[in-house]
Amino acid sequence: MTAAHDMAPKVIPEELTPPRLPEVAERLNYPLEMLGPLLGEAASAIADTVQAPPEIAAHSVLAVAAFAAQDKGNIVLDGRKSPLSLFLLTVAESGDRKTACDRVASQPLERWQRERTETHRQALNQYKDEADVYEVQRREALKKKSAPEKAAALDALQAPEPPPEPMVICQEPTLEGLQRSFRHGWPSQALFNDEGGQFFGGYAMNPENALKTIAALSRYWDASPIVRTRAAKGESAAMYDRRLSIHLQAQPRVAAAVLADRMMQEQGILARFLVAEARTLAGTRLYRQVNPYESREVQQFHQCIESLIAHSPDMDEGGGLILPEMRLTKEAAALWIETYNRTEQAQAPGAILELVKPSASKAAENALRLAGVFAVLEGTQAVTPEQITRAWRLAQYYLNGTLRAAQLAEHNATENAAHEVLDWLKGREGGRATIEEMGKLLPRPHRKSVAHIRTLLALLVEVGRVRITANNNRGEPAGWEMVP
Repeated sequence: MTAAHDMAPKVIPEELTPPRLPEVAERLNYPLEMLGPLLGEAASAIADTVQAPPEIAAHSVLAVAAFAAQDKGNIVLDGRKSPLSLFLLTVAESGDRKTACDRVASQPLERWQRERTETHRQALNQYKDEADVYEVQRREALKKKSAPEKAAALDALQAPEPPPEPMVICQEPTLEGLQRSFRHGWPSQALFNDEGGQFFGGYAMNPENALKTIAALSRYWDASPIVRTRAAKGESAAMYDRRLSIHLQAQPRVAAAVLADRMMQEQGILARFLVAEARTLAGTRLYRQVNPYESREVQQFHQCIESLIAHSPDMDEGGGLILPEMRLTKEAAALWIETYNRTEQAQAPGAILELVKPSASKAAENALRLAGVFAVLEGTQAVTPEQITRAWRLAQYYLNGTLRAAQLAEHNATENAAHEVLDWLKGREGGRATIEEMGKLLPRPHRKSVAHIRTLLALLVEVGRVRITANNNRGEPAGWEMVP
């Protein structure tokens, strides 16, 4: 078992970056193994067979798992209840197979949704027939001559209830549409969209609606009551114990605008999201004859999800979820508290996480939720120390990415570009590349000219992060490599 003191956030390389290239957290690989044997192996299999970045596959699997788990319980620690819902944002370029990963991971949900839609169609036809019969009986009751007879006849009638609306997975809802779905549909819902620009650029997030949408989504993450107040009769409502999980996938430009949006930062919605940035694999994905749905790991994941969503949760008279309480073992609680305290101390003025206090302050809550999702999917009676350890490792990965993005945002464009070139070199064999290779393979913004690339390389050479490997017969640099 990993000791509690080993789980403190480790989000900054120990070595100091030389002058003129400010300190930036190292970009980490997604720790798939921290998802555990079921989720981690399924995500790894999807990433391998679809040939997609692991971050995309991990979030596709984790989003489906969170939706399947969120109506199975609340996680309780010292009397405080936390839902199991997760808000996920995946940043990936167009063509990086976001849709393909989602399609494989969410196949059980798609089948389930289709079956629910067909069942609802049949139930709606039955309801209409029952409503017609009720209306006839009601008219007959109203024909009674004396008031007591009329009242008795009406009391004997029972109006049929329309079946709940079947849709639980939406892509581009308005706030009002989501509220209506919670009121007339099911108390556990999901917002999944592999083109996040549709949501961020849609009606719900236009200048007139963005603030109220953001505030509402924050309340959904908190599992606060949903209160809808309208002038029209019958439109006001207060709804309790609803759950929403979100997974949005966005291209880097869209994500950068969202993450830099001052209103979204100030409202605290971004701190609730777990954000993963994917490295593209474009150019390396030669065709392979492999069926991801035939993978043993994917099939095991699908079977688990199918079993969970087949179980209808208990609901109260208001349509809210009646959720059992999930608890941590004594050892798991001690581990969580220890790392909570270390993360809190790291937010002090001048400390490592001061720059990302909003996200750091939510890290403990997200770790608790992740551990709860693991417990549901893995069938443990209580959250174990091993599950808490994995959850904190994931929370630290997300904190690292948030810190890196915040640090880069404080630097000028040239420094940011130099960091991106350095990051690209890290993915090359031996950390080496020629100027010709860079001109063809660097991320698109840095391929605009050889002069631009040379400027960035000169900065990296000056600060000691890159060196010239050799000169060609014309006395020019033949290539560059990272300094060990």
